[in-house]
Amino acid sequence: MVQQQMPPKRATARRLQLMTALRSSHFLRHNAIFFVGALVMGFLNYLYYPVLGRMLPPSSFGEVQTLFSLFAQINIFLSVLGLLTVNIVANYKDDRTRDRMILELEKLAVLISGALLIITGVAAPLLQRFFHFDSSLPFIALALAVAVTVPLTFRNAFLRGKRYFGLVSLAGILAAGGDLILSILFVLFGWSTTGAIVGLVAAQFLAFLYAAWNAKRYGFSEAFKNVFKKPDIRFVLPELKYAMLVLVGSLTITGLYSIDAVAIKHFFDAHTAGLYAGISTIARIIFFLTASIAQVLMPSIKISQTAKENQQTLLKSFVLLAVIGGGTLVTFTILPEFIIRTLMGATYLPYVDLLPRLSLALFIISLLNLFIMYHMALRRYMIMPITIAGVVVTCVLLGLNHDTLQAVINSLLYGSTATLLFMGVWLASKKYKQA
Repeated sequence: MVQQQMPPKRATARRLQLMTALRSSHFLRHNAIFFVGALVMGFLNYLYYPVLGRMLPPSSFGEVQTLFSLFAQINIFLSVLGLLTVNIVANYKDDRTRDRMILELEKLAVLISGALLIITGVAAPLLQRFFHFDSSLPFIALALAVAVTVPLTFRNAFLRGKRYFGLVSLAGILAAGGDLILSILFVLFGWSTTGAIVGLVAAQFLAFLYAAWNAKRYGFSEAFKNVFKKPDIRFVLPELKYAMLVLVGSLTITGLYSIDAVAIKHFFDAHTAGLYAGISTIARIIFFLTASIAQVLMPSIKISQTAKENQQTLLKSFVLLAVIGGGTLVTFTILPEFIIRTLMGATYLPYVDLLPRLSLALFIISLLNLFIMYHMALRRYMIMPITIAGVVVTCVLLGLNHDTLQAVINSLLYGSTATLLFMGVWLASKKYKQA
């Protein structure tokens, strides 16, 4: 039997309807904009590592990777306050109350970052000995980077809450591109590891100027000069309970995707840690490629919406993550040698067998990031003990199994999988009680 083909006019009409539906979907459009922005940022961020990996010896490159892991760990409190700000902007109806709440949170962040700067200055020699660095100066530069990141975080969070993802992406591209160019210049000046972190400080400041200008344009009325006043703790107290939820969720994700680099820098020699840093840099592409999906998800999930609407948004996000992250995982598993040679160079090929398994661990952590972000947006506090249990399991496994690089990766993989299983059991029991 000959199959009848759809008439050309009808086929054209169907295509037009599909394109119109895609264009009218705010969720897909926001994801597309932020994904493209994240792709450019990811390219610039990961170009940074191959370039610096070729400019610096493996021991210095391992120091840079360790500092960036520490930067992520220290910035947990900023991630918490940033996500809290996104949720406030997405749900608060009164603009004056919203802006004052953001300002008081920013005052608190400035206070914390100032304390961290002082503590780091005092503890720099101890940090130098613990991580086997040649100098303590990179730790001082790292604390300065945290301080500069404070105002950038709040203005980016405001724009994300307003769903101006294009502007957030441009600020991120400016930061990533500036970091790449300035770090190269400072390393060429002979500043080595310290130069790479000074480049980060300067780039974060440039991105802040851009984000601040746009945040003011789109409704954030509070001036930055007001952040140096004493924070009103009573005013922000109602949001601090939610901040604890965001802290635990952020700590879980940040800890899981960076704890392996810190552990290996501590337990292994500088050369081995540097080579592992190159492999982990590639594997983390999976996380950073899909992180934009979770970031778009959070302001799209609202307490005022029905459970069905929120679940549909989560499902769309999961499908996007599975396609993008899963496709990258398959590529890294099938072509590990080609990927490592292309992105990092032949120096890192001795550890080619580590890439597939580490990539799987990062894919699971990406899934955790999506689900944790969803429950945080809905302010479900039960997610706290579940994620804490997952982190504890991971730390125990790392403490017991760290004799080889493979053992460290296995500990990370089993710990992240256990966290995902804990979450699944909780959701299953919750559905059973509601039935």
